Amino acid sequence: MSAFHGANLVALGERHWAWEDSDFRIKLIRDGAFVQTATDIVVEFANPLHQSPLDRFVNGEDVPPADLQRIWQDTTQPGAWDSPVYEDFFRAVRQVNTSLAPERRLRVLAADQPIDWSVPAPQSGWKDDRDRAAASVIEREVLNRGRRALVLFGSGHLYRSSPRNVVGLLQQNPKASWFVILPVGEPGLPAVLSDAGASRSHPEFVNLAEGPVGDLYANEVLEKGTRRVQLVDGRPVIVNGRPVFVPVQVFEPGVRMRDVADGCLNFGNSPPEFVPPPEQLYSGTEYGTELQRRRAVVFGIGSF
Repeated sequence: MSAFHGANLVALGERHWAWEDSDFRIKLIRDGAFVQTATDIVVEFANPLHQSPLDRFVNGEDVPPADLQRIWQDTTQPGAWDSPVYEDFFRAVRQVNTSLAPERRLRVLAADQPIDWSVPAPQSGWKDDRDRAAASVIEREVLNRGRRALVLFGSGHLYRSSPRNVVGLLQQNPKASWFVILPVGEPGLPAVLSDAGASRSHPEFVNLAEGPVGDLYANEVLEKGTRRVQLVDGRPVIVNGRPVFVPVQVFEPGVRMRDVADGCLNFGNSPPEFVPPPEQLYSGTEYGTELQRRRAVVFGIGSF
């Protein structure tokens, strides 16, 4: 809440499917101070083409299950948001809004790149514009309307050290004031974090503006063990029908934690507890078949 005192955009990074991240953000929006401070929540895990049913749902209206699921299923990241934690979040906002007057209700803004999966081959160019699409939603719906938003995106979209992500694209907008908070937590953290006594259920907030955590190199703390699809001439390397992943260092040498964010949530020494989608969502279902088609479109290869 204090982050909003000096910023109208508070970005909270997430580790996709992580239970801890989901639990924290649901507790946050249920805190009575939140609805007195923020007006909007901007999320990566929803398609703007389905903003209308999303608005209706979080405002307590009945939305058919098929229309509700399309909000997070019909995105540029096929299957990425099938973990129950994302539907849980939308339902939590709906529950919070039931106790609020209409003018005080939280609005959830879908901020993925719009994509229409009802056509055989989605429009070109969408793969490269996800951050720009999100920045456009924030500019139009939050900044230009004098509102304040919690921004929920994967941490990589929020690093202050990148000029081309959601935060970087709005850095020059005089209406935008960011406070970026990133989750950390896994075995092998530097001692200054691992000795703090933080845990999954009781994370510790750390301000990075001053102190030893801000001095840490970002590669020592964030996205350790990150792998990405190996590319040759811009196309993925495929072996036995599956893409090949290679380890990468996300940050340039010398980039420190305070260069990347304003604060972090320390979840302690345990690895994240990921909540996978239920297997019955895919096995022998029409959606499972469609998901394979979409992944083939995204990766430019056959199904895998």
